[in-house]
Amino acid sequence: MKRVIKVLVCLILAVPVQANELQLLLQEVRAEAVSDRAADTERIQAFKGDHDRQRALLEEARVRLAEAERRQEELKQTFQDNEVALTEHSDRLRIRSGQLGEVFGVVKQQAQDVRGLLNDSMISAQYPDRVDRLSFADHRRIPTLSELEDLWFLLQQDMTATGQIATFSAPVVLASGETLSMNVVRVGPFTVVNDQGLYLNYQDSQLRVLPVQPDGGAVKQAQAFVAGTGDTLRLDPSRGNLLALLSQTPDLKARLAQGGLVGYLILALGALGLLVALWKLAVMVNVEFRIRGQIQRVDEPLADNPLGRVLLSGQQGVVPEDTELRVDEALLREAPVLERGLTLLKLVAAVAPLLGLLGTVTGMIGTFQSITLFGTGDPKLMAGGISQALMTTVLGLCVAIPLLFCHSLLGARCRRMLQLLQQKGLALLVDQQESRGHEHRHVA
Repeated sequence: MKRVIKVLVCLILAVPVQANELQLLLQEVRAEAVSDRAADTERIQAFKGDHDRQRALLEEARVRLAEAERRQEELKQTFQDNEVALTEHSDRLRIRSGQLGEVFGVVKQQAQDVRGLLNDSMISAQYPDRVDRLSFADHRRIPTLSELEDLWFLLQQDMTATGQIATFSAPVVLASGETLSMNVVRVGPFTVVNDQGLYLNYQDSQLRVLPVQPDGGAVKQAQAFVAGTGDTLRLDPSRGNLLALLSQTPDLKARLAQGGLVGYLILALGALGLLVALWKLAVMVNVEFRIRGQIQRVDEPLADNPLGRVLLSGQQGVVPEDTELRVDEALLREAPVLERGLTLLKLVAAVAPLLGLLGTVTGMIGTFQSITLFGTGDPKLMAGGISQALMTTVLGLCVAIPLLFCHSLLGARCRRMLQLLQQKGLALLVDQQESRGHEHRHVA
């Protein structure tokens, strides 16, 4: 190929060459042809070597395959022989055991039942290795005499420990996940408390501190019982199941979190309404206090209370008609001040249950989406939407009901003060008319 390229280059360039240059070109072409033939020979030899090596590997694989097939036949024959021997031995065992075979079956079944009870029993925390002595229940052989005695001993031990109060040392898993060895007190199979009076639960062959302890002074009673200064301890008749369910009961914070975003919005509105109600109550108490002080000094009206401002406006009138207009004007100025905040309070009380209804609708939408995606096989998948639906309704009602009472109370006090202002304004008009009547009679 190189030779052809060089010849083509020479023809394209059409450069006149001399005889010696042609001779050199010919020698170079011959040398390259020899080199190409040598390279081709090397490639052919390498290919032949690879072919022979692949053929050797193929023969070796065939030999291994034949050996594996032979081994398979041997194992198959051995398996068949073992099946026949196992059948013969099983028949021989059944014949020799006779009626005892049923007894041994009952014993194994009883051992399995007892093992299940011991795995969940708090007594196993004191005797952690006793369950391993019932491993013969999973074997096909006949249990030995010592294994039968172990079954009887474990039954007797469990019955005896049921009526005992025992103190022993055992590893306890704390709420943080750390495992510490500490002294614990076991009251039969019902309750286990540690030396700090905390209630424990036996789960996965370990004693664990309950993340939520019983309230109502149960921990203090347990501390006194462990210290020997008290003789009262609360027991769980379900052997720890009720206490385990207690740890799964959500607290107030978890309940509020179930309401979701709508629940937090309702709580924010409730807090706003409560602040407005407290502020309005404080303002009205202050105004009532000043009005009572002004009633005792009607002849000395002050501008720091609504009644005093109404009296001052009425005293500026010259004739009764002018006085009536000024009093009405003053009442109209004081009414919005006294009623300030009541509209917002009523609005919050009306919006809170509507937001609760909104949360109920969104929660039910989430529930139906879970049903659409996962079906109704697992109720836990629907629990989130149902919890939001119920909690938002409860929060809306809990916010609306107190705010309605506050609005009604504050509105009644406001109306009472307005009526008092109107009464005193009318009394001022009556006094002016009586005074003018006395002046006319005196002049006459």
